Amino acid sequence: MRMDEIGWHSVHGADFINEREHGAGDWVFLLIKSPCRIFADGEMRQFPAYTWILYTPDAYQKYGADGAEYYDDWMHFAPDAEEEALLRAMHIPLNTPVTLPKGTEISKLLREICFEFYSVHLHRLETTDLYFRLLFYRLHEQLVRVKAVPDAAPVKERLQQIRAFIFRKPFERFTAAQFADELNLSEADFLRQYEAENGSRFPDDLIHARMVFIAGQMKVYLAENQTVEEIAQLCGYAGEAEFSAEFARFIGKSPQAYLDALR
Repeated sequence: MRMDEIGWHSVHGADFINEREHGAGDWVFLLIKSPCRIFADGEMRQFPAYTWILYTPDAYQKYGADGAEYYDDWMHFAPDAEEEALLRAMHIPLNTPVTLPKGTEISKLLREICFEFYSVHLHRLETTDLYFRLLFYRLHEQLVRVKAVPDAAPVKERLQQIRAFIFRKPFERFTAAQFADELNLSEADFLRQYEAENGSRFPDDLIHARMVFIAGQMKVYLAENQTVEEIAQLCGYAGEAEFSAEFARFIGKSPQAYLDALR
């Protein structure tokens, strides 16, 4: 990817308008962070804050303020053949305004790209290229969330990935609502489909992942002469009884029996 120029949080007056009759000559990603007007479907139309548009090099461009101060982030670039194919594979809309459900997330990412590109870091161009791909992966995730483009991975596969993710991060405070939102499901549907696909309940897997991790750490606790009560407290449990019951349920023996077997 060739980055030509990038700007973050540019500010213009209420009368701002920009028009490029024959395009910019390169690709332009524009995130408008204030209510705006953009030429679309043959006329100037109003759009809310955090609307973005990806212009191809020769596309007609006209956009501006909507009667108040105008803010935007922007990027002029040229993707290589592989990156252009990736954009099309993800069905990223071209020359079409899209309103983001979580625009601040994209603006923060553009800020990182801007600061990195203009830095003196040794690998600033390579890092900028990685950020560029991350930007469009995040855009695709938001497009999938609002069902503007098809999801590349079926729900079945995503549910399996979620279970694997839980076991990689056993002490993360995951919620069913969090994953349901990512999959565009109600919380009840997520829980039902999770169990049907993985053969285990989501709340149980949260505990199971934690117990597997703790079992793997038992040699360390033993070397430190930690008691079961101390281990329970260290792992966030209010009391030994609840910890011991959950450990035995998922590991097959009590924490004390597990420690004794390691001696």
